[in-house]
Amino acid sequence: MNATHALGWALVHFLWQGIALAVILAVARALTRPTAARMRYALSILTLAAMLVLPVATALRMYQPSVATGDLAAPSQPQVVSASVEPQPVDVPAAAAVSTPAGGEMTGRPPAAAAAASIARLAEVKSLLDPALPWLVVLWVGGVLMLSVRLAHGWIAARRLRTHGTRPTSASLHQMLERLAAQLRVTRPVQLLESLIVEVPAVIGALRPVILVPVSAITGLTPQQLEVLLAHELAHVRRYDYLVNVVQCVIETLLFYHPAVWWVSRRVRDEREHCCDDLVVQVCGDPHLYAAALVGMERIRSATPRLALAATGGSLLHRVRRLLLPAATRPEFFPRWAAGVAGVVAVTVALLATGSDRVAGQPADTAVSADTIRTAPDTVLRHPDPSQPLAQRWEWAKTQARQLGRRAYWIGYQVSRPSWLEHSMYVDRGSEVTGPGITMSGRMFGDFQGFMFRGVRLAPLTGTGDSDDIAMLFGFSADASGKVTLSHVHVASFYLPVDFRGRTLFWLGNASDAQSLPIVEALFTATPQAELREDIVAAVGIHGSSDRVVPILLRWLTSREPTDVRSQAAEWLGFHPSAAAVVALSRAARNDAAGDVRREAAEALGDNTLEAATDSSIAIAKTATDPDARREAVEGLGEKTSDRARAALVTIAQNDRDEDVQREAVETLGEMPNRRGLSAVRDIARSHPRPDVRREAVETLGENLEPAEAFTLLKAIATSDPNPDVQREAVDALGEIGELGLPAVIEIARTHPSPDVRRAAIETIGEKAPAAQALDLLGQIARADRDPDVQRQAVETLGELHDERAYNLLVEFARTHPVSDVRRQAIETYGESASRDSALALLKSILASDAPEDVYSAVLEALEEMEDGAGIPTLIDAARSHPNREVRADALRRLAESDDPRAQQVFDRTLRRP
Repeated sequence: MNATHALGWALVHFLWQGIALAVILAVARALTRPTAARMRYALSILTLAAMLVLPVATALRMYQPSVATGDLAAPSQPQVVSASVEPQPVDVPAAAAVSTPAGGEMTGRPPAAAAAASIARLAEVKSLLDPALPWLVVLWVGGVLMLSVRLAHGWIAARRLRTHGTRPTSASLHQMLERLAAQLRVTRPVQLLESLIVEVPAVIGALRPVILVPVSAITGLTPQQLEVLLAHELAHVRRYDYLVNVVQCVIETLLFYHPAVWWVSRRVRDEREHCCDDLVVQVCGDPHLYAAALVGMERIRSATPRLALAATGGSLLHRVRRLLLPAATRPEFFPRWAAGVAGVVAVTVALLATGSDRVAGQPADTAVSADTIRTAPDTVLRHPDPSQPLAQRWEWAKTQARQLGRRAYWIGYQVSRPSWLEHSMYVDRGSEVTGPGITMSGRMFGDFQGFMFRGVRLAPLTGTGDSDDIAMLFGFSADASGKVTLSHVHVASFYLPVDFRGRTLFWLGNASDAQSLPIVEALFTATPQAELREDIVAAVGIHGSSDRVVPILLRWLTSREPTDVRSQAAEWLGFHPSAAAVVALSRAARNDAAGDVRREAAEALGDNTLEAATDSSIAIAKTATDPDARREAVEGLGEKTSDRARAALVTIAQNDRDEDVQREAVETLGEMPNRRGLSAVRDIARSHPRPDVRREAVETLGENLEPAEAFTLLKAIATSDPNPDVQREAVDALGEIGELGLPAVIEIARTHPSPDVRRAAIETIGEKAPAAQALDLLGQIARADRDPDVQRQAVETLGELHDERAYNLLVEFARTHPVSDVRRQAIETYGESASRDSALALLKSILASDAPEDVYSAVLEALEEMEDGAGIPTLIDAARSHPNREVRADALRRLAESDDPRAQQVFDRTLRRP
């Protein structure tokens, strides 16, 4: 099949493939909480990436069918056996549906007549579509070109925004940006400019990001609102969203003809905004302030270029509702317990299919699950004499593969588990592993309890029992010219299942490190693909003979290999307690040209158990020029048991020139084993000169001290620290220690001199206090506090209780509170929290009463924002007949802004009046 037809068929097949992927994403989203933005974003990104990979893979498969299908069936010729070595076919469990090279039966094969009929129907459809495929490809190319022009225009427009109509911002805005960047841990330089063109804050660029702030925002928003919007743009920078957005636009351009691609892409953009919203709320701690800022910007919003990321992206109504009423977001399609039952049934079926073999010495509850669908090898051939040198056995496997005509196969053996490996390990980039709420692949360490691995167990295939040894499996494939190259690497604990993809397995038995390492190193030299070379680094590093492994890893670390390969070499050097490894890691952490390598080397020193590694970690943490490397070294010191490590962390937390490094040191001190660092964290929380470091210390103490011990200290900080941010952090920590801390929070809410701290205490009361107690306290504060902002916070928190008595208090405050700002807050909160009919009744009663104009304005705003246009009739009545002229004019303006046809009709009729 030529390239044009292969591409055409790929486009046709993607019609159903794209729908299938979108359905899978929809089901996955239904099974995850709407508040789990990072999980939903990852699922959407993976789906969009799969939508790009599938048509490419389909086209390649159809263009080269022999390579794609050569490993799916046994050859028809008889098995060829070397005269000196007798290969031994091994029985595979029946669930794997195994066939043998001699043409044995394969389970599940349809009858010949049915198969012939199916083939005939497929051939008929193919003959009808084949002539149209070239024209289909022409149309697709034309569409891609047109959309590419559009994409290029958007890119040019986004670039122009950086230079046209911009000017430097004030020093205060730059200081605000720097402070937010530190809180969000954004290490890249970010340029901040005022723009006369854009009307909402936007970020442009990935390598050299620029945040554009509209002049209207600087003059029309409060500093607090502008601060949270800048935090949103910095969240985009921290997450590299601009770069992801560019790739996303390219995928949309290439697959423009499929509606499912646009739907999935929209989900990516929505969840991207939700992720940034969560980061902003985490930093500012006030979702209502952030929501108000978003609404304020929406009023002056205009279209931005597709390649610019703006704070008002996504569905604003859904974002605001998600921030303020997370419990009121869309319901799940079916109860979560049903998904759990389905998962348990699936795991049970998989376990029954793969048998009950477990690792020797492991309890039953730590057994992992295996998905065995189409994962077993078609044939297993074991070498009959494992005592031969591994190099000879390896050549035997290659010879057998050639004689049997295998175009794709595995060669495997096992090596002893290294003494320093505390848990199981798994390296297999091409096989997904499903755990509790996550799906991942690549390199993993752990006990893997509750995880499901795709594949079958090795023990029944190799005639051995499960063990803690390491299985070394290398997959090979032949290209169109017949050249055989490495295509897959699987290095994992022996008992973990393996996905063989139906390919033949040549099993060589046990091997020593001295025999194995030369073969693995030779594979590295012969393999050009960077990702496979990374996995081969892991295959070398997992050997336990440090005297043989370290020289190889050192050579790769100091070579001109890609950054990821050298980072892998640094990571695995950390497991080998060798002086040469410590020296090389120290040098790389300081001087390597790549930041990823510097950070990985600093982290690896923390894993190294030599005393010299502790000294090197201390030196790097104190003196390295790269702050990220210093942070990794600081974190690594938390793994050390020596007093020198603790003393170094205290010094760094007190004196380091970088505040982020100081905060990392505080956090690490709090997490040291046996509470060894908590006394130093107490001193830092009381006396450190930097407020953000004291905040980190307060948070760390709240998480790690016993409640009784934390209570006295946190209460003292909440009442006496000179910085309100630190005081608020102490209030939050008091709320987290349970009933013991609640009386102190209540006292602070009533008597603390700082309004901001009292507001933080009120929020904590709403979250932690029993409902009846919270109602009484919030009602008293809303009536009697001396600060209107604190009163408003109490009113707002009442709405979050979702209690009938709280609604009654809100009605009372909306009608009779002497402070108009508090009345407005009560109106807004009641409209968002109570039922629609109740909210309408209250709003109508206030419109009919004598109230200040700003209260009327709040009522009209609440009517305008009611769902499904429920407030439009009342808004129309106010525009027609309210006795206050200003209220009529305000209602008419809101009708003009509404998309509701009834509102537009009334507004148009008003304009036609003489």
